[in-house]
Amino acid sequence: MKRFTLAVLVFTVLLVGYWAWPFVELRALAAALQAHNAAALSKQVDSARLRNSLAQQIIAAYLRVTGRESKLGALGPHWASNVGASIVDPWVSQIINPENLIELLRGGTIQSELGATSFKIGIFPHFSLSDAWHVWLGSEYGLARVSIGLPANAEAVEQFRLRMQLLQWRWKIIGLDLPQKLRDQLARELAKKYP
Repeated sequence: MKRFTLAVLVFTVLLVGYWAWPFVELRALAAALQAHNAAALSKQVDSARLRNSLAQQIIAAYLRVTGRESKLGALGPHWASNVGASIVDPWVSQIINPENLIELLRGGTIQSELGATSFKIGIFPHFSLSDAWHVWLGSEYGLARVSIGLPANAEAVEQFRLRMQLLQWRWKIIGLDLPQKLRDQLARELAKKYP
């Protein structure tokens, strides 16, 4: 009986640790944002995956907004993605550099190819333990993955989804799902430039 109790206790401690671990990384991210520390931010972000995540969202919204979704979709999803990527890549490259990413995650505005861009994520850079509880309630866990809705008190359709993955024993940001309204806004700006 003692072994069973010990095993349950160890399992519970490991499970709580696993649930808390991404939030420890979020506190480190908040500290990097507070200090405007681009080097520390770079260690916590998988830039290639984050760039791809944003590009795919904007491409899909652009194809939908311009009415090309069904036309290009008939040629195959890879073809549509490649065409869209050539249009979206300059904007994504402007967004996903440490300095601009710091400004966006802090709630600021940057100037980009598509005009003024702003992410109103909420709690950064003042991420506290009380925030962690509310954010944890809106998170979704998978095997070595977590998705966190921000700001925690916003409706789901207005939230950003911060996606993190455990890579080389570190939780890193691999994606940021934009709210549909922001995706559509960026797609319309892109459509003005590339009708």
